[in-house]
Amino acid sequence: MTTEINRRVKVGAVFEGTIVTPKWFVWENRRRMIAQVTWRWYTMDGETRIVHFSVTDGGNLFELTFNPVTLEWRLVRGADE
Repeated sequence: MTTEINRRVKVGAVFEGTIVTPKWFVWENRRRMIAQVTWRWYTMDGETRIVHFSVTDGGNLFELTFNPVTLEWRLVRGADE
């Protein structure tokens, strides 16, 4: 079951040119290593292109977003444990 979270989170990411790939994030004081980015898509917030990531830690699925203007990462939704 997934839950709407929509909270700002700390993320470790790798930037290769214009491509960003999250590697881990901290949620509820726990660092979650990202095993795989399963999907990446974009939406617009005014004139800002928001990057969405569907990621898994190997057992749970999460949605992260990245705003390249504000450099803000958000955990939009995630799995309950």
